[in-house]
Amino acid sequence: MRFWLLTISIGLVTALGTVPANADGGGGKAGSKHSQQRAQPPQAVPNQVVVPNAVRSKTRSEIEFGTPIKFHNISIVPVTTPKIANFKRYTLLEEGFANKTFAVRELKGNAGEAQVSHVEVRNQGNDPVYLLGGEMVLGGKQDRIIAQDTVVAATGKWTQVGVFCVEQGRWKGQNMKFSSAKAMADVSIRRAAMSGSQSAVWSEVAKKNAIHGTSSRTQTYRRTIQKRALRNKIKPYVAELRDKLPQDKKLAGLVFGINGNIHVADIFGNPVLFDALSEKLLSAYVLEALGHQTNAMAKTVSTEAAKGFISKGRRAKAKAVKKSGRARNVSKEGDDFIGVETMDISDSGNAPTTVRESYIRKQKKKK
Repeated sequence: MRFWLLTISIGLVTALGTVPANADGGGGKAGSKHSQQRAQPPQAVPNQVVVPNAVRSKTRSEIEFGTPIKFHNISIVPVTTPKIANFKRYTLLEEGFANKTFAVRELKGNAGEAQVSHVEVRNQGNDPVYLLGGEMVLGGKQDRIIAQDTVVAATGKWTQVGVFCVEQGRWKGQNMKFSSAKAMADVSIRRAAMSGSQSAVWSEVAKKNAIHGTSSRTQTYRRTIQKRALRNKIKPYVAELRDKLPQDKKLAGLVFGINGNIHVADIFGNPVLFDALSEKLLSAYVLEALGHQTNAMAKTVSTEAAKGFISKGRRAKAKAVKKSGRARNVSKEGDDFIGVETMDISDSGNAPTTVRESYIRKQKKKK
């Protein structure tokens, strides 16, 4: 991770939960600029991400759009944010597993109370764990994806988290431990999960497995995301897209389209968290695009179209509010999209901060 990015914000704001509320500046564990010792930048913590959260204005007009990028049938419009504030630390899924500070299990420790729709998670680290909606965990009685963005506080207690099954034909396991798939579901499966329907998720998994020529006795999505030939095809696409993206320290999200049509917008409240998850997001986008033929006549998604799509999502009224750990997820719906806006409700009494906005285009109904 590029922890040196954090130095751009030192002295702007108080580091959340690490310095007195009346301090005038600093970041990480640095003190006030009036303290006797000079404030030091936050130090990199192995396997963790130091994350500055972007402050959103009431009108949320602070994001800016870059020049659209086209590669084969893929269009991407980069999104940047000029405002950086309030340092936080999040541990991501893979790091938590690797450090053995984060664990996932079936309900009640596999004591016969397991459910398809929920698992339990525990964070024994020093910082909250951020789980991205759509991230996949393998093992237990079934492979699952995280249902919605979740912030797991570092309480050391087991907490229920909503999930969707992506392996319809199994409900047992010799090794009940979960691990990270180091991948997330593609846009179509994420859309099905946003609808709240397990049957819709299974249907999309079956479609994706069929499209990419994978099959298994348990009908697991794992076979598709781990297929070597497919991963080898995805890798150069992701590398090319990363090379084309602006080398901007404030890059905080993307609007993604196929053959000139917007499919999803993922905008994070800060650039460092986006950077940490961008490889996983881009891989999921490419997987989605590989299921579509390239239309050589299709135009690139324009900046104006990207702005309009996000604007509609932001203006839409809240449909429902669900908590997941320390995260508050506000679901929205319009004529042609469904979406969710995730806020981190800090235990320290500070104002909620936006973690991510995600808006997905609805599928067109067949006539």
